[in-house]
Amino acid sequence: MNSPNQKVIEKYYIEVSQSARKRFLIGLLGGIGWGVGLTIGTAAILAALGFFTSKINFVPIFGQFLAEVIKSAQGNLNVR
Repeated sequence: MNSPNQKVIEKYYIEVSQSARKRFLIGLLGGIGWGVGLTIGTAAILAALGFFTSKINFVPIFGQFLAEVIKSAQGNLNVR
């Protein structure tokens, strides 16, 4: 009744070490790998988004909006 997937899952549960040092290192390396992957993925998505945004004339509209926000913020700073 054991399926191949169940054997793989059991293998991972059996291979988990009871050593605190080994568990710490595995967790640390897993966290570092997750962080690096997340950073690279985010950079790739932002680069693609920036590339496609530059191909359409969306930047001048966005620039005008930001200019108005900056003017408003500077006006609020001068009032105080």
